[in-house]
Amino acid sequence: MKVFLDMLRSKGCCPDNYTYPFVIKASSELLLIKYGRVLHGLTLVSNFGSHLFVLNSLLAMYMNCGEVEEARKVFDAMKEKSVVSWNTMINGYFKNGFANTALAVFNQMVGSGVEIDCASVVSVLPACGFLKELEAGRKVHGLVEEKVLGKKIVSNALVDMYAKCGGLDEARLVFDNMVERDVVSWTSMINGYILNGDTKSALSLFKIMQIEGLRPSSVTITLILLACASLNNLKDGRCVHGWVMKQRLDSEVAIETSLIDMYAKCNCLSLSFSVFTRTSRKKTVPWNAMLSGCVHNKLATEAIGLFKKMLVEGVEINVATCNSLLPAYGIIADLQPVNNINSYLMRSGFVSNIQVATSLIDIYSKSGSIESAHKIFNTIPVDLQDIFVWSIIIAGYGMHGHGEIAVSLFKQMVQAGVKPNDVTFTSVLQSCSHAGLVDDGNYVLLAKLYAALGRWEDAENVRHRMDGIGLRKAPAHSLIEVGTVNW
Repeated sequence: MKVFLDMLRSKGCCPDNYTYPFVIKASSELLLIKYGRVLHGLTLVSNFGSHLFVLNSLLAMYMNCGEVEEARKVFDAMKEKSVVSWNTMINGYFKNGFANTALAVFNQMVGSGVEIDCASVVSVLPACGFLKELEAGRKVHGLVEEKVLGKKIVSNALVDMYAKCGGLDEARLVFDNMVERDVVSWTSMINGYILNGDTKSALSLFKIMQIEGLRPSSVTITLILLACASLNNLKDGRCVHGWVMKQRLDSEVAIETSLIDMYAKCNCLSLSFSVFTRTSRKKTVPWNAMLSGCVHNKLATEAIGLFKKMLVEGVEINVATCNSLLPAYGIIADLQPVNNINSYLMRSGFVSNIQVATSLIDIYSKSGSIESAHKIFNTIPVDLQDIFVWSIIIAGYGMHGHGEIAVSLFKQMVQAGVKPNDVTFTSVLQSCSHAGLVDDGNYVLLAKLYAALGRWEDAENVRHRMDGIGLRKAPAHSLIEVGTVNW
């Protein structure tokens, strides 16, 4: 950028259609959107604004800086679009959180007769995986075979897409048919097994990977440690730890954190502490893992003490820290410490986070202050009141025997357009049970809740129970609708 400015000042040499892409790329990588806009203006006044290379670099710059609408304006105004132009838009939309639009642009590209390439496929497949659009992914796979785009990077993207869409058999078929596999191929397949709950297959594949002499990456190791943790497999976890130490990878933050988590989940917190003591004291992530480990092992007092050490040592506290710590207060269920942590969270601004607020509602309920829990619930903007926070506040009232309020809140939730799930149902059921609300109206409510969740057998069981205790469904007209079920 400095050289470019010197070039402009010299007045003896003017930038051209080869110069602008380089400086636009520099502003893109540095996220200097203001400079990017200035450069865009310069391309227009210098008559280089219609050159394809310049326009493609502008698309990439705007997308990289999160200015999606600006990128779209440039794209729509382009008289000539290359495959790079389309790929940039697809990739940019996905990275900025518009997976549906990314897929739509890809379909528009194919429909326009533009010849796709490997970059097109690698850009759109993550969108298919994210959206769990298995059929769309299969269509892309068909195009890959039709256009003979079977490069390793494409196969890796296909494995990842199928795994994220739940198509493990198809993911494994692509994996097995690969002529050459790299560490990304193996890691994608291992991750696929873990995502779909088949952690044993993930461990088995990792062992085959080692037999074939391929060195796992840090990502592979963190995934395997996650698998060991979920299986409570201390033996394999320790073996992986030994390998990590031999390879001198145990100082990488992601691996340190995964080791702490694995040992804690295997109920060996002393080994978690052993790993933790060798980590950098200023990195937040290992502290968060240690907090979660203490909570997992019901060592609430130790977790709170560890958090206080974080504050003393000046370690940065983030939302993940709060989410790791707060369940500890639910374990001790003592109102005064809960008030103390609430004051800290209010001062530091963390209480505005929906997950933190939800945890606070939960621990206040468990500590005996449903009034404080409801006050926090009322501070959450209506558009942010999701199914989780509704379920927690309903469960809180049920826990304290306020069944009628819990049922009333449930009705408010439905009227607000929030669709109930199994957790909500359990909360309402327990609320009615604790409060002794066994009248016909509540049984009808519960039966319909089961039906809304598609649990037809449970709904029928509730109706049979109504018949068994002599309750009759009173005729009524419902005005509330969830999906296709009336309330």
